[in-house]
Amino acid sequence: MTSPCVAICQLSSQPQEDFDVNTELLILEGKEVRVGTWDAEPRDGGFDVHVLNDRVDALGFMVVTDWEFLEGRAYAVVERRPGG
Repeated sequence: MTSPCVAICQLSSQPQEDFDVNTELLILEGKEVRVGTWDAEPRDGGFDVHVLNDRVDALGFMVVTDWEFLEGRAYAVVERRPGG
């Protein structure tokens, strides 16, 4: 059985040299943190939900709640994909 995890998307406080804006997705799974980054900027005060879902999927997880947006960050509950 999979355990729920937390996904947080935010602008990175440490941008990479090649990017002006760096977005990071953190997935907190037990005592491990998985991080995905990409060059993107939130539009209209929020992140693109479709991009967030794709990024979560690329890390081997699936979103199980709607994304919530608070103070420049996006939050969702995710679970590891079966066999992932």
